Amino acid sequence: MNRILILISFLFFVFNIINAQTDKKIVYSSDNTKSNYLQIFTMNEDGSGKKQITNLPANCSHPRWSPDGTKIVFQTDDDRIFMIVNADTDTPEEPLFIFGGSNPSFAGDGEQIIFNSDHDGVLSIYIIDPAEGEAYLISTIGYSNQQVLSKGGKYLIYSAFYDGNKCIMMTDLEDTTDESTFQINVNENANLLPDISSDANMIVYAGFNNQLNGTIYIFNNGKEYALTKGITSCNLPKFSPDDKKIAFLSIGTNSVKLYTMGIDGSNKEPINNKGGNIGTYKWLDNERIIYDAENGNEYQIGIVNVNTGKCTMLTDKRNSLHPDVY
Repeated sequence: MNRILILISFLFFVFNIINAQTDKKIVYSSDNTKSNYLQIFTMNEDGSGKKQITNLPANCSHPRWSPDGTKIVFQTDDDRIFMIVNADTDTPEEPLFIFGGSNPSFAGDGEQIIFNSDHDGVLSIYIIDPAEGEAYLISTIGYSNQQVLSKGGKYLIYSAFYDGNKCIMMTDLEDTTDESTFQINVNENANLLPDISSDANMIVYAGFNNQLNGTIYIFNNGKEYALTKGITSCNLPKFSPDDKKIAFLSIGTNSVKLYTMGIDGSNKEPINNKGGNIGTYKWLDNERIIYDAENGNEYQIGIVNVNTGKCTMLTDKRNSLHPDVY
């Protein structure tokens, strides 16, 4: 009997650990507020526990968690960047103004913030430590944005105007020589919205031709490959956490569809999500994607399992969008 009780206790302990590891926290923007402004909310991954954590006289959007889940950074519609500390507690602090700009996210250390700004006259990529308050330019090429950092923070990948075209560039932030920045794409399209694999060996991006038709390209082992020929204009590619799949959007005349495929372009599968046309999305884990979708009247947030097709809507009131997960 004692052995049975010990086994039951052990299984219960393991079950609780698994649940703790898989229960994720979501931050998002919603106008389900008294002011009707978009504000920052958090909720559990099952849609429960929705909580408004900002109340600013401006629309707040594009929130992002810090790597440790204790802070949130976001932007307002008048291009101001704010940070919330103690965001994982019942009493988050009032948002702290950081700098003028947009598209903020935390660097790998969770202390510094990377963002876009035309602070020096041209849209560029900056980094700032809120404790110091001074922003530093980290992209040396004009009109650069849509940045993403490699997992270890060594590489900065972004889209920038270079040699008369919109190119995907990579900067080695640990290299202090003049060779620290180089072009990734080979095609002559306008290349946008890059993502980098967790091992930093592969980069995907969307290349748009003069007719605004987009193709997903991958840069792998020093070569560029087109992955989505034959599919209506493709955009916004993202690696799954295990780097085995790539998700992307196909933009049609009246719809935007979510697809997944292998990193070699094989096994392309449309994913039937609920809620309408997808706007933004993020891999929740290797099987699920969280997204916002628009049905002509409003945006709502859902989660879809790319293997089973199971889809769950997390919001159903007013507008909710721009989810990020910790």
